Amino acid sequence: MQNIINNSVFISQVPEGYKTYYQAYIQQWLEWAQGFVPTLHRADFFSTGMGYTVCDIFTKECMSGGYRLTSANSGLKAFMEAWAEDDLNNIFNKMFFFANAGGNAILCITPINGELYPSIYPIDRVVFQIGRHGEITQAMLLNRFVSGKSLYYVREIRVQMNRKNYYKAQLAPGSQVTAPTWTNAPIAEVPVEIRAQWENAYGDILPNIWYELPKRMRSLGLYNVRNKSVAVALKDMPGYSDSTLHTALDILYSIDYNYTQGQVDQYLGKSRTLVPRQMGSIKVNQPGTLSDGMTFYQALEVNSVPLDDIFYTQLPDGNLNGEMIKPTFIQPDLRGEIHRYIRDADLELLASKVGLSSSTLANHLAYNTSGTKTDDQVDSENSSTEKSVGNKRRLANRAINAMLKDVAYFYGFTDEITIEWGRSTANSARENSELLEDYRAGTLPLRAYLRKRWPDMSEEEVEEMAATIEEEQRQRRQEALGGALFNEKDYYGGTE
Repeated sequence: MQNIINNSVFISQVPEGYKTYYQAYIQQWLEWAQGFVPTLHRADFFSTGMGYTVCDIFTKECMSGGYRLTSANSGLKAFMEAWAEDDLNNIFNKMFFFANAGGNAILCITPINGELYPSIYPIDRVVFQIGRHGEITQAMLLNRFVSGKSLYYVREIRVQMNRKNYYKAQLAPGSQVTAPTWTNAPIAEVPVEIRAQWENAYGDILPNIWYELPKRMRSLGLYNVRNKSVAVALKDMPGYSDSTLHTALDILYSIDYNYTQGQVDQYLGKSRTLVPRQMGSIKVNQPGTLSDGMTFYQALEVNSVPLDDIFYTQLPDGNLNGEMIKPTFIQPDLRGEIHRYIRDADLELLASKVGLSSSTLANHLAYNTSGTKTDDQVDSENSSTEKSVGNKRRLANRAINAMLKDVAYFYGFTDEITIEWGRSTANSARENSELLEDYRAGTLPLRAYLRKRWPDMSEEEVEEMAATIEEEQRQRRQEALGGALFNEKDYYGGTE
């Protein structure tokens, strides 16, 4: 399927001014991210899918530790936690994967019958422009509806004009490999076979008609999630960002090339054998044998399949040391150590280029250092991943918090609401020991200690655990005093 399905049909719909960049950078990034580059892997390259692996690992690391919504308004917090329920978790997973793969991901909220519904778009299905403060002011979103043999494409356009927000969705027929030209193609009625999909995506609006977005929506409902704060590849397109794979394409190529070389070595050496020279002159005269009185090579020539590329004559060693004369197979000697060395070197360089620790990218690389690792070595090894994850989360938070704020306003809330991420990795033993010492010394309050010790706990869980600890401490003090709390009147009498 990878040989026939690709995203070129969406790239063909990109406006002319953007198409060069999309084809030169974005399409290339996304092909490596999906693990299949047609110009390479359709011909003579095996694919290891390392580009996909990098994006998948970053997605898991960014989502590790979980997240929680925080607000001073408990009612708003409860409402937003219920909004979209599990969908928000799935959207954030896709958001991090798409941002790592293509450099950007677009969070989207769409009004449908008086409600707002979230979704996420990869950068190969969006073309956008930004305003002075980084907000999206104009965008084109591309969708495809499939029903049986019928395929329809939707080009949704959102634009700000005269301080108002408008949108329309154009619908036109197409095929799996061709897109509409959009000149005379748009149709005015939604075909019956895709009506359910249309209503799920756009509600009861009609195709090719401009609508004003609800007044409670203070923006276009599109939020730009950047993967990096600096765009080296797409300097002429403000708001666009580099893929995580941008500087690692050469290493991804090298990994696939080395893997292909190893497979070719195995294939070419699958049955090759070095035959001792002595076997060429031996006569086999036992009746009923395959050789039937012929020499070894004469017996081979009887077969219709030529075997010249399988059997080779071994150079005479002059001294058999009494050992039995036997063929030697070449396959076990196939440069395995060399390929393994090149592969591990490429993986370590790939990890460095994309911002992962080598052990996060490939577990076996964690054992290159002999002996047991100290806490400092473990911290240093994990710091690359943590720094990269922290940067990606901070860039994503700007878009996420803007979306949460707009959704809250749409439903009548004016208070702030933000997202907070749990720590992507667990504390080391040394960090936990230092936190406990600070708490015991009185320099770290109980609730602050609990938040740092278990960063993935919610505020409610922290408060519940803190209350339980305080109650247990009070009971222990009471038991230490003989079961009763200290009362100064028992010792000093009344105030008179």
